[in-house]
Amino acid sequence: MLLLRKEGQFNDLSPELRKKIEDKVRGFGKTVRYKFNISNENPDPQKHDGKVIWPNVYTLDPATFYINDPYEKGNNKSKRIGLIDTVEFENGHPVVKRFRKIKVDGKYKGILTLQLQEIDEHFEFAVYLEMHPKLSNGEFLDKSKMQVFTRIDEQAQAVTARAERTAKKLASDIAEKMSDKEIVDFADAMLWDSSDDLLLLRNKVEELAETNYEFFNDLVAGKNIEYQALVKKAMDRGIINYNPDESNFIYASNKQVIASLSVSGDKSPEHKLAEWLMGGGTKEQEVFKKIKSLTESK
Repeated sequence: MLLLRKEGQFNDLSPELRKKIEDKVRGFGKTVRYKFNISNENPDPQKHDGKVIWPNVYTLDPATFYINDPYEKGNNKSKRIGLIDTVEFENGHPVVKRFRKIKVDGKYKGILTLQLQEIDEHFEFAVYLEMHPKLSNGEFLDKSKMQVFTRIDEQAQAVTARAERTAKKLASDIAEKMSDKEIVDFADAMLWDSSDDLLLLRNKVEELAETNYEFFNDLVAGKNIEYQALVKKAMDRGIINYNPDESNFIYASNKQVIASLSVSGDKSPEHKLAEWLMGGGTKEQEVFKKIKSLTESK
């Protein structure tokens, strides 16, 4: 097994750089995974399953490349890197005849998994890939080339996955523990028909918590539900009306304008009024208290 062994002009790395990269790879643990961006849009959905297709085998190029060795004390800081497979002697001198190439099998959908502690050559592959000019965010990337692959940060993925599970559980627990009144208020805040059967409403709330947990958690954590639900109830009970011609809300009893709202944006008029009421100013709070009083009394 030659691979990254120094041979002639190949892999003549300074001891400092070789140690730095090898220590980095050892720090990955037992395995490391690289994701290759090698899929293409499926041109024939009837012939192939899925939205994308993968090549049967992808071969990373270039097989050999140059890097700049920042620890080299001599004049030649440019080093040629390659996974040496075969060396033959010619006139008493070793000559590299063939190189190993990194290949990704299509059945793994762009993922190359290297067993760093069990397969010696896999460790060498990882060191090689960390120096490759097409490694996204790599130390030796070549910005003139398309970044074809990236190392999967297993620890970051674990942190993200655990955070997602925690958020999903939080949303599910909150939804399950909601009182009947909270379910109705939530339905109003979402501009659903809160007069629907309570069991159906509860199912919709729990389904939202399950499928869109981030939105659900943000909504229940703030004041949005209280304010959005109040606006919906006030409209349902004929306390306030929305005038689309003027883009404003008015009191139904005396036609007094409550607030004029912007027509831009994709939020509903009800949610825009709720945001205006949450503005925190004296006028907004007085209007909020008045609408709340009128709505509860009616």
